[in-house]
Amino acid sequence: MFVKKPPGFEDLKHPDHVYKLKKSLYDLKQAPRAWYNRLSNFLIKNYFKRGQVDTTLFRRTLEKDILVVQIYVDDIIFGSTNASLCKEFSKFMQDEFEMNMMGELKFFLRIQINQCKDGVYVHQTKYIKELLKKFKLKDCKVMNTPMHPTCTLSK
Repeated sequence: MFVKKPPGFEDLKHPDHVYKLKKSLYDLKQAPRAWYNRLSNFLIKNYFKRGQVDTTLFRRTLEKDILVVQIYVDDIIFGSTNASLCKEFSKFMQDEFEMNMMGELKFFLRIQINQCKDGVYVHQTKYIKELLKKFKLKDCKVMNTPMHPTCTLSK
């Protein structure tokens, strides 16, 4: 990537020269890859293991606890079997990168996450309601299963 010199940075000896960028600029095609490389190299250097199937998933095991980090473009979702590991990871990341903590995960990629004492519930209620509204099906007949109750399944 090459850019023109801004006013005040012209070189009178070389007026036709341009700058070659060594870093990716935000919003350019290569920026997400550059960010992923920077972040993944940092995590690997700090004893995280990259997933073999999903290379945007990283994990670190500390004794009997595990810390899992999922990267999606410029979002980072993380969780652990130990709440103190999450706090340490948050500080660890904020020391290295400029980032904002959004709090407990509630909504991500059209998936809703409800965390309760008795478990974690994942559903798409909001997304389904948006689809029903979009296709003017808000007043359709509700069914527990997506097939007719008298339908018989066979081989």
